[in-house]
Amino acid sequence: MNAKQRFMTTIRGFTILELMIVLVISAIGVALAVPTYQGVMQRRETTAQAEGLAAFVAFAQGEAIKNNRLISVHLTYTDEKNWCFGAIEGNAPCDCEETTTTEADYCSLNGVEKIFRSPENTRSRMTIPSADRTLVFDPVRGTMTAAGLDTDHNVRLVSDDDKWFLRVDVEVTGRITVCSPVAAKAVPGFKPCI
Repeated sequence: MNAKQRFMTTIRGFTILELMIVLVISAIGVALAVPTYQGVMQRRETTAQAEGLAAFVAFAQGEAIKNNRLISVHLTYTDEKNWCFGAIEGNAPCDCEETTTTEADYCSLNGVEKIFRSPENTRSRMTIPSADRTLVFDPVRGTMTAAGLDTDHNVRLVSDDDKWFLRVDVEVTGRITVCSPVAAKAVPGFKPCI
């Protein structure tokens, strides 16, 4: 046997059995990773919406103080996946669906549209104690005015898989917090609600 023949007999490819074993192991790995990825994405979207909402309300509160005028934040709630918050000067609610900038109920501050909407194809949902509501911030201290005291001031965001749960609270004093209301569904990094 010459060297070329010896080399050819020692090199072999994969057998069908070896290839099938590799494919089965790869499929098991993918099957285990997909639910974990989905859970991470649902937790992240729930967290992003809660933090974004808290930032939006805090911005409106800051605008009330900075510009020394009443600022309202109004929630328009269609269903758990379709909602929006809009900010406007004064204590009348604005309409998130209004597109004509000259209309009195167009959500804007200083001529700039101010709307925070639920994302399309979101993996979380909003649950609230009651439907549409308006929060009105006082221009002196950024606290709630009497116009905003008659409603519950919290909004709940829950992931679609029901594993993650956050609540955004706006207190009468103007304090805005994001917390975990249920210990079993707590999002890491957020304190339990009081």
